[in-house]
Amino acid sequence: MKCQICSNENLHKFLSLGNHPPSDRFLKKEDLNKKEPTYPLEVSFCNNCKLVQLTHAVDPSILFTDSFVYTTSSSGELVKNFSELVSNLTEKFNLNSKDFAIDIGSNDGTLLSNYSKEIKVLGIDPSESAKLAIQKNIPTLREFFNEQTAKKVSVKQGKAKIITATNVFAHVKELDSFMKGIKELLAEKGVFVQESHYLADMISGMEYDSIYLEHLRYYSLKPLIKLFELYGLEVFDAERIPTHGGSLRVYVCKKNVYPVSENIAEIIKEEEKAGLYEKKTFDDFALKVKETKTKLMEILFSIKKQEKKIVGIGAPAKGNTLLNYCEIDSNILDYLAERESLKIGRFSPGMHLKVLDESNVFSDQPDYALLLAWNLKNIIVPKLKEKGFNGKFIIPNPVPHILE
Repeated sequence: MKCQICSNENLHKFLSLGNHPPSDRFLKKEDLNKKEPTYPLEVSFCNNCKLVQLTHAVDPSILFTDSFVYTTSSSGELVKNFSELVSNLTEKFNLNSKDFAIDIGSNDGTLLSNYSKEIKVLGIDPSESAKLAIQKNIPTLREFFNEQTAKKVSVKQGKAKIITATNVFAHVKELDSFMKGIKELLAEKGVFVQESHYLADMISGMEYDSIYLEHLRYYSLKPLIKLFELYGLEVFDAERIPTHGGSLRVYVCKKNVYPVSENIAEIIKEEEKAGLYEKKTFDDFALKVKETKTKLMEILFSIKKQEKKIVGIGAPAKGNTLLNYCEIDSNILDYLAERESLKIGRFSPGMHLKVLDESNVFSDQPDYALLLAWNLKNIIVPKLKEKGFNGKFIIPNPVPHILE
């Protein structure tokens, strides 16, 4: 693939994690004997515009339709984030009953449910999870967002004052059509807000498990500014937020509508200092990924030699990158434990680990728990201990270790 922003064909591939199935494609029991599709999970750096991206893009219909079982409401972190975001947008841009708010990749409608009943809302999402939003009477269009969809919505419902795309913008394969759709649907004083996992946090926190087939691009601020400029749009503000192990939220408008915040220059300065525009930074990261895998497997094999029982806590998409890259299967983990999830009763992609209800952890009392949503360890560990789990926790990243 050439660069998805500047079309540069001279990309530097710095990391290969092997072949992976889609990370949120959890299998039913009857699917286990069928051939499971896998694709190269490789990452490249553009020497021109400094974008980091996958070298292979999978058809979105494979990734985000019926087999996609992720729901945003299952994450307390995201529920809180969306509530605060909508509150801030409402106040900052004086939203009222005349305004229209759209959420792209709206999933089960968690974000849209925070808007005042006076404000007209619309979710756009092709996945199975969108049915849950429809059941809640949240207006939802079950389609992929693109220029054609935007024109249809614009004609029928008008332009939007606010368009959000949270943990969605990095997933888009047909980026040109998506960008044209945003410009088509945005009101003159409208604001497009996108949140994506932040490259700076991925590198500094050794978050290689945040790399998966659904995430085509890993953004720093400078490439984002370049991208929006190509479509006559302007990034006028940006901020770092804690979701997904560290994300970047940017605010975009049509040219010269809102004053440009000082935050922009400050974040770019931080990125330069962190080496996010230098090839060596990513080569060093790739070496550390291999070292991290080796260290984690040493810990797991040592525990299994003692005939101790280990289960996985959580079944996030990022967990499947780690499980498949490290080849952690049922010989190491007995099962994955989840709560209030559509994934319960299914099997993880690739390693085919059974997903059971979290309650099993308290009745089985395994010796160790591998925390796959390790970025939330300060929340998850105390909760599980409070509920009665007596085992020890294995934290896989950034430095694998056993939490005593």
